Amino acid sequence: MPSENLVLPSDLLQCEEALLDSLLTSKKSSSFSRLAVNLKFEGLKIDPVIFRLIKRLDSALIKSCIAYSDVGSSALAKRDYPNFSDRIFTFKDLISNQKFDLDTLIIAVSPQPYDFDQFEDMSINNDNDILMINGRLEETSIGVGLVGREKRVRFIRSWEYIFWLEPLPNGAIYRNYPSEWKVFKYTRDGYIYKNAYSKYPASDLLDLVLN
Repeated sequence: MPSENLVLPSDLLQCEEALLDSLLTSKKSSSFSRLAVNLKFEGLKIDPVIFRLIKRLDSALIKSCIAYSDVGSSALAKRDYPNFSDRIFTFKDLISNQKFDLDTLIIAVSPQPYDFDQFEDMSINNDNDILMINGRLEETSIGVGLVGREKRVRFIRSWEYIFWLEPLPNGAIYRNYPSEWKVFKYTRDGYIYKNAYSKYPASDLLDLVLN
């Protein structure tokens, strides 16, 4: 494993460059149509990250658009980024009213458990590749029957996390596709690489490695 893969991005700019590299690599592989990214930084404003990503995708000649869960968020994005207003939509827009060329990447912004049904409908009703950024789909709604829960689990498991950076109290978890999930321990000398895993490490394994 190359030594550069055993260090964390030093700042947000490096993180965004690594994210783009993971995205381009995963798209070349054509193995996944539902891609996911998680930047688990407290207080991170995600819109600037997304629009910088779109500019980089434009430079790489990759078409893209953005989908928000609600009208308010899409309206704010159109106000703050008027040059991209014709590429900003809601999940509802993309369920039936708006279709794109198949080579257009849909960037879905932060779907939450209460958006689950609408986000699932949007994903099913579009054949485009979708990149979910900072989504949280793990929770299952109360009252959903066995068939509904199984359907939700299948949908959740259909997403490939191509990029993940999560600070922990005494370390960090990092994944940049196609590399494995790496665990780093925080020491007085900074973040030190400890080990890599084929999937997100369980909490008891993290405790063992970091403590």
